[in-house]
Amino acid sequence: MKNIFKVSAIAVVLGGSLASCNDFLTIDPVDKQVLETFYTSPEALRSTTMALYASKTWSNFHMNFQWKMDMINGDIFYTYADEGQWYFGTYTSVNPYLNEGWKGLYNVILDANSIINDIVPICGGSISEADKAQALGEARALRGYCMYMLAEVWHDVPIIENNTALITSGQFDVPRNTQSSVYRFAMNDLDFAVDNLPEKCEDAYRLDSRKARALRAKLAVTMAAHKDYGYDREALYAKAAEDALYVIENTQALTDIDFSTLFDVESNNGPESILAIQCAVQGYSFGNAHNVAWSRSSVIADQTWGAGKGPTLSLQEMYDRNDKRRMWTYMTNGDYYPMLNRAGGGYTYQYVSRDDAGDVLEDKNEMLAHIKKYIIGKSADCNGNVGIDQDGANNIYLMRLADVYLTYVEAKMGTASETSDATAMKYYNMVRQRAGVSQPSSVTYVELLKERRRELAFESQTWFDTQRYRYREGDAAALELINNGYGTNHNRADMIIPDYAKYPTIDATNENNRDIYIVVTCKADGGQYDTIILDKSAFIAPIPAAVSASSPALAGAAVDYFGGE
Repeated sequence: MKNIFKVSAIAVVLGGSLASCNDFLTIDPVDKQVLETFYTSPEALRSTTMALYASKTWSNFHMNFQWKMDMINGDIFYTYADEGQWYFGTYTSVNPYLNEGWKGLYNVILDANSIINDIVPICGGSISEADKAQALGEARALRGYCMYMLAEVWHDVPIIENNTALITSGQFDVPRNTQSSVYRFAMNDLDFAVDNLPEKCEDAYRLDSRKARALRAKLAVTMAAHKDYGYDREALYAKAAEDALYVIENTQALTDIDFSTLFDVESNNGPESILAIQCAVQGYSFGNAHNVAWSRSSVIADQTWGAGKGPTLSLQEMYDRNDKRRMWTYMTNGDYYPMLNRAGGGYTYQYVSRDDAGDVLEDKNEMLAHIKKYIIGKSADCNGNVGIDQDGANNIYLMRLADVYLTYVEAKMGTASETSDATAMKYYNMVRQRAGVSQPSSVTYVELLKERRRELAFESQTWFDTQRYRYREGDAAALELINNGYGTNHNRADMIIPDYAKYPTIDATNENNRDIYIVVTCKADGGQYDTIILDKSAFIAPIPAAVSASSPALAGAAVDYFGGE
């Protein structure tokens, strides 16, 4: 499905409006008179709500923060500089990417607030109540989902409901709100969205009531995972199951959707997509940067920074030999991709590739593998859908249909440690059927987490899954899961090196033979690192120093937004 998403001039203003400095409450002012004369038609209102989905609006989040969560969870191996702090779990408040994630999510929230509080109230009479309700529903759904994500990374964060009112009153220094009140606020937003959005929108990228129910299901299972907030956990799981089942039954069957093309431009806003950041080849921050950040070499990309990144050994070990998802998730020796390097007849991955003169074109990395998800090649390979400024046109999923299927299984399992519920297993096994792997009759919670990791690798979902497991089972259980590589016994320090003791000569004749390589687990064996053990401090990110410097109240105790009602 070709990307036809375009951003109007006024949407660009709103979508890229985060102020300079570190004041996360401020967006650039738009003259009220201009607003009143502009918002006189449904088209004008839709042109602004469009910006809520735009890559430009989300750019700080998805370009500079989002995929680091796949590093801290142990899916992406990369240890360089500030980015590497995520792999080691040693990031502090001065890590620049924490600030990017914080202001990236708040940028979406502030733009949503602008629509809720400043724009819809002044819309002209020619804009119907239904159009206003849709705009409010979209804005509140996205605000609620961003608040949920903030709560999973930082836990206690400020709820910003009306930044205009705060600024007008001079309240720039705001406290953190408790995680439980953030959940409540987000649930209120998503309840409103489900009740007020139309069942279907003419624009496939927009949220509708069905998709909002998917987002609400994810929030509900997250709240239900908590044992410490006094929730009616069974009721929350039941609500999540009802929502997820509704989405499943009113969407094309997962088994009819091709996994291999899900991360290409052709699948933009297709039936798999629940919520996606809309990307386009329009310059820096307007598109998907993954093709640059993750691609292995100039053989398959016009720009490339991904030679040193790869799937960890623990992630690689998660896939069965016949799992169809594997080669579309990461590349390793012998994998062939006809859509990459078309001018050269396609691309066959080798640990080391050489040119006709025998010189190395692509060298091995520590994982003997590289990422494939979101890699769509050079501009010439994909009909110009990759630019030269980190701007690919393939959308970035924030939630997709397979996630809804697995969320339903989690909801039906509830507080139990496993389920054999017939409907839950039907949908669990449809995920596995599409992957071409075996279909069991029951599943435990940990097995469900492993399946989610396989299905959603490199989509920054595994971190949220780990948090829910922690809420259910405690810090120790979650740390054990991460530190031993989800039961693979591969620590994140494990890597692959040539076995020079057995093969003293390694050259073009044998460098692509897996038998000459060994897995090492410590420096004494030739590795770069000794065992890396994350501790519970990694589960809650610190408030970025750049933010707390301008809002000292953030250093104080978190308060209940609803006054303890």
